[in-house]
Amino acid sequence: MHALMLASTAAEAEALASVWRTAAAGSVDPAVLPPGPAAPTTPGVFVPLAALGLTTAHATDPAEVRLRELTGLADVVVVHLAALDGAGLHEGALPLVTRVAAERATPVVVMAERSEVSRREWSAGGVSGVHEVGPAGAARDEAVRRVARTWAPRWSQTVPTERRDA
Repeated sequence: MHALMLASTAAEAEALASVWRTAAAGSVDPAVLPPGPAAPTTPGVFVPLAALGLTTAHATDPAEVRLRELTGLADVVVVHLAALDGAGLHEGALPLVTRVAAERATPVVVMAERSEVSRREWSAGGVSGVHEVGPAGAARDEAVRRVARTWAPRWSQTVPTERRDA
């Protein structure tokens, strides 16, 4: 299991990735959340074009190109936000991340200090899961560990031991 941890700063991404590593199987790469387009994305039906062998026009924006490279290696993309609200769900970096991840059918999980959107809203926005983790501190670290165990449990990469009949 390979996770991509996106946060507003490199230090925040590394701190969250470090906590994630202690609880989950696989690896996690921290990265800075790219600035998103100012205009909202168009809602529509999700079709994993890459999974169907079709290609799409790739953006020339360096931040989007880098995001494509990072998400291409990930089994799950985790985005940390201070608050997940209606504006953040439809404008800025999160719609860019969900669009790029959707091209490879990679789930996007949001960890927010607080969430102000309903499950119907965030699932329609291309988000697979939202977890409120609170502000920085020990309680947030424990919440991040719970999220990590949900999306990348340690048992997911254990090799079964040979069964011994008694």
